[in-house]
Amino acid sequence: MAVRLHYSAARSHPLTQDEVAVARGLVAVHNATFPFEAELLTLAAPGDDALHGTTTLPEQDPFTTFLGLAHWCRALTEVRRALPGTTWEVRVDDEPVPWHDEVGFGWAEQRDPEVLELMEQLRPDS
Repeated sequence: MAVRLHYSAARSHPLTQDEVAVARGLVAVHNATFPFEAELLTLAAPGDDALHGTTTLPEQDPFTTFLGLAHWCRALTEVRRALPGTTWEVRVDDEPVPWHDEVGFGWAEQRDPEVLELMEQLRPDS
């Protein structure tokens, strides 16, 4: 069963073309370094005040899903920080992804180098 990552950003005034370009550039950088076979991060064409998208997390095994989610949380953290004044909602299916001002989106385990290394080692195809 596919696990989906949903994300959206909104604010009271429109994003500028420059802001949208910066957001898309950050997404492109993270897509280029995504090490798994799965959908890449996309940003739908913004309306007057929002960016949004959905992607399917890698499904090869639970370790790859975990690592893929960690990668996309880092990407969305950078995009959020590049768009001041936006209000974000990020979810894995129906579960909200936590935001921490100091470290960004995700759970502590996704930022722990030892846990990430272990997950990489446990992947069947690594």
